[in-house]
Amino acid sequence: MSSSWKGLEGDDLFQNLRHLLINFDPLIREAGSSDQVEEALVHMEENDESFHRYEFVRQLKRKIEEVLGPIIEDEIEKQSTSTGSVDIGQDTLVSRITDRVIHSKHYNDLSRKMKKNIMEAVDYLMRNFESEFGTGRHRDSADQLQANRQTRKTYIVSDEDESSCGSSFNQGMMWYTSHEMLENVAEKLGKTKDTQTRIEGMQTLNQNSPGDFVNSDQWGRIRKNLMDVMADPDDHLSYLSQKFIVRAFTTTSQYTKEVYTLLADYLIGQFNSRRGLIPKVKNGLDVQKGEMIKLIKAFRLLNEFQQETINYWIRYPDKYLEMVLESTLNLFSIHQQGAPVGTSSSLTPIHFVSLIDPKAQWFIKWMHGNYSRMKLLKLLEKYKSVVVNAVHHCLEFSANRKMPFDLMSEVSDNFSKTSIADGNKGRPYYTGAELEYSYFIHSVFLLGRLLCFTNGRKLFPIKLKDSDEPVTITKLLVALVLIVVDPSLNHGNSKSTQGRYEPGSLVTEILKNLCSSEQVCEICLYKDEITNTLLSPVSQYLDTVHTRPGSEYSFNEDHHIGNETTLLHVADIVSMIASSTRGRRHLIYGEKKDIFTRTKSSAAHIIAKFTRKALLGELPHEAGPAPSKAVIGAYLYICRQLYNTCEGLLVLYPYDLHSVGAIAWREANRDADNAVTPTPSDNSSDTDITTRQGKADIQVWEDTLRDNLLNFASTAKGILLLQQTGAINECMSYMYIRYEQKLQVSKCEKFGYGYMVTQVAGTAPGMVALQKTGYIKALIAELWSVMESGLSDAPLYSAKTWPVDAVDRHSHKHLVRLLNVLASFPAVYEVLARRPLPTQDEYTFREMPETIAGFIDRLILVDSPGKIHSLFNYEHSHVFGLRVLSVMISCRDTFLLLQSQYRFQDVLLKAQGENKPSDRDDLIVDMLSVERNYVLVKSYLIGGPSERVLPPRILSEDSVYPFPLFSSFPVPREYTPSLGGRTTLKQENDLTKFLSNTKTFKADRGKTTWLERCKNTLTKMIIAKSDQVKGMVIQQLLETCVPQISKVPEECVFPLLDYTGTDSAVKGYHLSPLQTLGIKIAIRYGIHLKLIHTSSDVTEKLTHLIKQCACFLQQQQKSADTNIKFLQGNYPGFDWFAATVFLIFNGNIEKSWQFLYKFSTFGCSGYLWTPRLHSSVHLPSALMSSGISPLFSSTGHNIELILQIELPLVASAFRMSGYTPAQICVHWLKQCFWDYLDWQDICHYVCVCIVMGIDYQVYLCVAILRHMQKRIMEHMQTQDLIIFLKETAIDGFHVSSNLRFMNELEKRYRKIVLSDMLNISKP
Repeated sequence: MSSSWKGLEGDDLFQNLRHLLINFDPLIREAGSSDQVEEALVHMEENDESFHRYEFVRQLKRKIEEVLGPIIEDEIEKQSTSTGSVDIGQDTLVSRITDRVIHSKHYNDLSRKMKKNIMEAVDYLMRNFESEFGTGRHRDSADQLQANRQTRKTYIVSDEDESSCGSSFNQGMMWYTSHEMLENVAEKLGKTKDTQTRIEGMQTLNQNSPGDFVNSDQWGRIRKNLMDVMADPDDHLSYLSQKFIVRAFTTTSQYTKEVYTLLADYLIGQFNSRRGLIPKVKNGLDVQKGEMIKLIKAFRLLNEFQQETINYWIRYPDKYLEMVLESTLNLFSIHQQGAPVGTSSSLTPIHFVSLIDPKAQWFIKWMHGNYSRMKLLKLLEKYKSVVVNAVHHCLEFSANRKMPFDLMSEVSDNFSKTSIADGNKGRPYYTGAELEYSYFIHSVFLLGRLLCFTNGRKLFPIKLKDSDEPVTITKLLVALVLIVVDPSLNHGNSKSTQGRYEPGSLVTEILKNLCSSEQVCEICLYKDEITNTLLSPVSQYLDTVHTRPGSEYSFNEDHHIGNETTLLHVADIVSMIASSTRGRRHLIYGEKKDIFTRTKSSAAHIIAKFTRKALLGELPHEAGPAPSKAVIGAYLYICRQLYNTCEGLLVLYPYDLHSVGAIAWREANRDADNAVTPTPSDNSSDTDITTRQGKADIQVWEDTLRDNLLNFASTAKGILLLQQTGAINECMSYMYIRYEQKLQVSKCEKFGYGYMVTQVAGTAPGMVALQKTGYIKALIAELWSVMESGLSDAPLYSAKTWPVDAVDRHSHKHLVRLLNVLASFPAVYEVLARRPLPTQDEYTFREMPETIAGFIDRLILVDSPGKIHSLFNYEHSHVFGLRVLSVMISCRDTFLLLQSQYRFQDVLLKAQGENKPSDRDDLIVDMLSVERNYVLVKSYLIGGPSERVLPPRILSEDSVYPFPLFSSFPVPREYTPSLGGRTTLKQENDLTKFLSNTKTFKADRGKTTWLERCKNTLTKMIIAKSDQVKGMVIQQLLETCVPQISKVPEECVFPLLDYTGTDSAVKGYHLSPLQTLGIKIAIRYGIHLKLIHTSSDVTEKLTHLIKQCACFLQQQQKSADTNIKFLQGNYPGFDWFAATVFLIFNGNIEKSWQFLYKFSTFGCSGYLWTPRLHSSVHLPSALMSSGISPLFSSTGHNIELILQIELPLVASAFRMSGYTPAQICVHWLKQCFWDYLDWQDICHYVCVCIVMGIDYQVYLCVAILRHMQKRIMEHMQTQDLIIFLKETAIDGFHVSSNLRFMNELEKRYRKIVLSDMLNISKP
């Protein structure tokens, strides 16, 4: 015999198959037909845990691996190295490899050989059946077969079909029990028979398949007699009866329901007819008594079946499930109601089950699937006493929770060490207190699962016999919460640290499970009564002035009101509540309240007050020892869950947690620096170990504080607060470390660092901090390794896939990450201002850029052969660079910076000119020329959706490129649509009539002011006749409104300073190249709109106005001692608002200047006119030197606040995309919506914000995002939201069609938003 065929031929194969068939014997016996036998054998691997241990199976697997393994590996290698494309209709890789292996010569040879060997073995076993299976089986089997043959007729069913050895051993035999034998067994089990006869009957019963008896017409008699046998005091009979049940439960046939109901009815009989043998609760339970051993084993069988049957009961008719459920509830409804804890009541079935399954896993599993849950909840209406008893026991335990501390400690520790379910390891005796405690545990877990479902909650309120008022869900949960907050039930001195069965820990687990569903939590837990009870230990800290003797929480040696475990349990539950939007709002505002009905007594205020005092060490000493750092950190984390949203920060801002946290972090940092690090030695003392542990604890505390400080960066206003703490650099460093390690943000947040990076990168100080961490360098290195080549020298076994799209999916992620940090002008200014490109004559292939300037030099301004030759994928990489450039220059200030410093337009025009054949003047149309053409047109032309035409970026296969390419400016006329000219005629309408009668206006009886009447008239005109609110009407409106608004003290936030500049000073003022270029673009736009005429004096006028405004604002600026480039000198960007006003007044410099001069006193000027507050003396020095504009920290913050409430889907889409609403809105607002809205809507925006109030700036942005909601959701799915928002004009949006929505927002949010925006003196 060949060694390679060992075990698969000859005698070895005979023995292996014989052993396999012997082990299959139970399956063969249970089956009712040959088809069922075949079905069972086919699924043997799924149902038999020992399948892979059989010698035949092991040898067969070895042979298959030996013969087919090399073939499979060869096929996998061939497929992995294949470069052929896969058609859509082609089979999967696995199916293709499988098909080739099956049709190989090796497989066919193996199959033929195995079939021949197995057929020979089966023939041998059939011929020698008696000798092989009659006398050669294991000892018990031989005796069993012999006994069977003496007491029954054997019916042999053979399947003689011979097809292939792979079917199911085509020859098989089965035995069927005769009617005579069934009658004989039923007769022997009769109650009148002697014990030995009944034992023989039970032995016969156990030697055959239980299904034969259950499915027979004798089952009624056998079942009745089995009930008597199970109740018989004889130990041997009891053992045999339990063996029958065990054998029945090891199968998955539907007859198991009959055996289960038999067991349940037996237990019911024990509790009903033999109640005298059931011990009293107060006497405890002695598990060594014979009667108790029988009961406990029966309950174990019951519980194990309950937990296993869920896996297969869906296969059977509904009757199976109904019988199991009803018999179970019928048993568990046995209870002596009204008996208080610890009285003379007897033990109930729940007492026994709770010892075996304390956490009610059987019930939790039954409630998991809808199939069983629906019927179980319906039956619980009939057997409501099960729920009533559980509620009654929980309320009793809560009411009597003042049990001695030592006793509760002993009970919980005993449960944590062992239980009945541990088999022989169980203790011999359980006290009455332990039995009642186990009942409580079982009840609380059962009720906790019940409350998770609507029909479960419908069982409430519960009416108790000993109570006049029904028990509501709220009353039940308050009782459970009292267990959590009672320090006497949460001892922290237990030696057992795992699996502890403390009541506080268990109820905390239940409440946290309820919190995992926002809907369930809202229905059950979002009640002020529950929240106030839950926070009572925290409130006690705040309310304690002196110790109240005899009070419930009076301090003693055993526990104090600030018990560590209690406070941590409370923090765990509250943290789970705060992890959902509705939960946060409940903590912030209270029950059924919202942002418009805030109260300072809400849970958020209590937690914030406690956290602040704990961090500062200001908690009263009378309350007990100060809470540990673990407790303070847990409550600080809850505060962080609140303040990393705009609503939460609005409420928690008065507590100054950013400053307090920064102070605590600096102290921890000093402690860490001063901590002594012990030197390692062979004889480390306990002191060294303690010192090391202390240093580790300090480090953890420092990281905790830094992590919570970092999360202020989740909102626009929060970044300003973080910057003012002076810890922004350290926080960014910490974030970068966690971001690189791909750690989740917190235990309740998996994602968020990408969003945080984008929010931080929207500000100048944030970008400075990011640069110091090395984030930018690492970002470019990752990008370069995807686009070109990485630093690794590891060999590649297959070439990189050649990209089909301009930016393929591999590089798209890096494109978005790079754009997120380069989205704002302050960030770009910090990394590029006054920084030349690191251009070289030659570059090596492995040389990669490390800065943004280096990236621009290598991938955007590819203007030399050296740069081209240094790129492995020139076209692909250059298009990637041009895509980055295209998004960057969507910000007009960024465009002006790049063009004034690097002249990128000239480089692109030159490249276009060189991209043509030598014999023709037409430019070649290819991927690069099309991309360059798009960037050139976009950068040259300014205009809203209908004011300019941007060419496509995709080449169509079916048609010619529809737009002309060019290599010099101006752009061809095809890109500039013809616009109608402005009218010089004065249009009469309701608004002009009202404005003309300003001098004669008198307030009516309702004391409607002129400004209010003007708002109403303007609103009606814009909504009804928006096309008439333009040109001269807007000029008249602005000129008339400014004097009237100046009479309102609330609007005049800044003093009107005298302008001290002279003409010579203005002429001598030096404009930067960026601002000079901005003037040219503004003039070009005005000419295109036909608002101004083409003449050189118009350029001079706008230049004079820009200089005059700069000189005027310079009077109100102070220099800041900072390393932030953005704050060094005058405002570095272009004054888009002054240019807008200049065009509104049709180039009239006098009117423009007078308007801007008077307008500078208004609070709204700080938001509409971006340079107004740059380094301004009107701002506190901390705010001024932060480098963060109020436009970002206030307008952006309030936009996100309203979005989270009004448009949660949009807010979520931004968060999932890693981009922030504040950034895109500030981008639009800084350049006065140039390139995004048409001119008429820009004018309406200016008028509405000035006349209606600056808070309309926020409402307008919210209205735009609402208008774009559908497309935002689409681009969130395609993961290019930032590209869409930056590059796409706001098509279809008009102020007139959205003004009603803005009016609604004003009614709801003006009190919050306007007061925040006009209070510029603080963040």
